[in-house]
This record gives sequence, C-alpha cells and structure tokens, in this order.
Amino acid sequence: MTDPSSSVIRLANSSDADAAWDLLASCRTALLERGIAQWDDVYPSAETVRTDIAKATLHVLTTGNDCVGMVTLDANADAGYGSVKWEFEEPALIVHRLCVKPGLQGRGFGQQLMDFAEHHAGATGYRSIRLDAYSGNASSVSFYQKRGYRQAGQVYFPRRTLPFYLFEWRAARDGEGTG
Repeated sequence: MTDPSSSVIRLANSSDADAAWDLLASCRTALLERGIAQWDDVYPSAETVRTDIAKATLHVLTTGNDCVGMVTLDANADAGYGSVKWEFEEPALIVHRLCVKPGLQGRGFGQQLMDFAEHHAGATGYRSIRLDAYSGNASSVSFYQKRGYRQAGQVYFPRRTLPFYLFEWRAARDGEGTG
C-alpha cells in the first residue's frame, strides 16, 4: 500500500514527462468512465506536460519511484478569469491540473499537493490562490470547498457543456494566519 507519509513533492524534470503524462491520461480516462467530461483528447495533452516541465511549473508527488500525483503552479490565469470580481488581492498563484493516480485517490495525496501549493504561495509572495474546478466533478468541487476556497464565479471552456467554478483562497505570507 502506498503511504502518503513517505511521499516527496518536487519540481518535475524531463525524465518525469512520460510518468506525468501517463498519470494525467489515466485520470482523464477515470473521469470519463465516471461520466465526467472535464478533460478530453485535446486538453490536456502530452505537450501540455512537456511545456509545464520546460517552464519549471510542474510539481510531481512521488512515493519511491512512482509518480502518484501532480500539480502545475504558475501565475498564468485563463482569459476567462478576467471576467470575475475576485475578493482577494493579486498576485495570485494559479493551480492547474491537480491530479492523483485513480487507485490512490482518497488517501491524502491531493491534500498534500494543495498543502504544498498553499505553502508555496505564501513563501513566494503570492497574496491569493485561484483555480477552476469542473462543475460536473462534484468530488473536485467539494475538495476545494472543504479546504475553505471561496467560489468567485464561473467560466466556460471550449468543448465543455458545463461551466468550471472559479475558486480563490487568501494566501498567508510566512508568519501570517490563513484566510
């Protein structure tokens, strides 16, 4: 059994590209099997993974040699984010494509990735975190709500029939409380 306490989160490098893509593709397949059309055969792609690695924004969660989770962290918000009245100030760290190996979901790996993102935001001067969650993925929406993320609006992305909810969280700078 894979133990979250023995895991490591680190910046991905080029040797992680295949494992990261395999993880993302398996999550896409698992979502589609549950009737959740969050991702499709166009987005995200293997090229998305390679670009995130080249930009040094993809972080992988590993246990031993196994890539069990990943998240991309950067300041690049989709244009649709601009239509929302955000409560928390910028700069904002944007969370993209957080995923955990389907057979290991519910064991705390997603929590670890978000703990990492939240710590990273505060430690690097971001004032807030923003992200989108597919409204048809009730587990994902609930995950962020339980972590205290505030729904700020919604946006539609190409090839999706349902909106993505936009969430935000006030990041604490080191030494401050969270919000």
